[in-house]
Amino acid sequence: MRDSTKSAFETFDEALNLDRRERESAQDRHRTISEHLITSRLASSTFLQGSFARKTMLKPLKDVDMIILMHPDLTAKLRKPGGPAHAMNLLRQEVAQLFPGAQFDVEDSPAHALQVTFPDLDFTFDLVPALDEAGREDVFIADREEDTWEWSNTRTLNRTISTRNQATGGRFVHQVRMLKSLKKNHPVLDEICGLLWEALAYQTITVAMDHSEALATVIAHAAQAVTGPIVDPTGVDDLTANWTPAQRSAYVTALAPAARQAAEARRLEQDGDHPAAIDIWHDLIGDPFPTAPAQTADAALRALAAGSITSTGRAVTSLRAQQPARPSRSWRTC
Repeated sequence: MRDSTKSAFETFDEALNLDRRERESAQDRHRTISEHLITSRLASSTFLQGSFARKTMLKPLKDVDMIILMHPDLTAKLRKPGGPAHAMNLLRQEVAQLFPGAQFDVEDSPAHALQVTFPDLDFTFDLVPALDEAGREDVFIADREEDTWEWSNTRTLNRTISTRNQATGGRFVHQVRMLKSLKKNHPVLDEICGLLWEALAYQTITVAMDHSEALATVIAHAAQAVTGPIVDPTGVDDLTANWTPAQRSAYVTALAPAARQAAEARRLEQDGDHPAAIDIWHDLIGDPFPTAPAQTADAALRALAAGSITSTGRAVTSLRAQQPARPSRSWRTC
């Protein structure tokens, strides 16, 4: 059905996709930088990290994180004091030679990255120098503020998310993007970092699910999970370690009614009332989730006679909305 809940989620999913030309430009620029740095023997290899690499990024594309594995011949020198800053200066020289119009650290000077602004792109690149150790999946990334190299399992995170995405038939990363979009409709939830939503989804979505089922399941889990520790998908870091009790309480207050609404939408979808389910999902997520067809007065009156009323105030023939539509008699004394 064109107006089914499933088709509404497909439309929603398409609306969340990154702009194709921007995505291809980012991939092309990554390849160009990588080839140049490897040819110049400044790097042994490179790879992308972050939500762009994991395909969980929402549009618009703002930045691309690129790990630069410095050539082994440079390791001894880069391990000395001043090494992280020196690594970034080497990258700056090579990128400036390749792209004379490039600017560096214009919007920000991240501790772990050299930020590059290209005149022909609307997004930035963060070049992260890293040291590789043979036989290990983890790396050590530069910190120019602390003048040290910090351990990072970013490659493990990339692999972990990719494996789960394959196990769910390619749906996992799409559903993570939907969760990130949902939080934008709730100011309190928008404070939560994107990786935490990936962690919540990772704990919950283990097999292929329809989008509506996946979101309802994750939101219900989240309403309970935010009261305690939530580790990243690699199982190493508690992403909630710095949360205050007040923050946890605020997140529960926002997620509990969201979970009830999502469950209500699932019930109505199962009863075949797709317009009502879509109406609830739109209320819960906001744009760009599609809006439901308007309900006619006749349909509303028929539903009120024996059905129930949804959390969005829509009368439905199903008895599984949040409020019963029971007629009541006028007040009178005995």
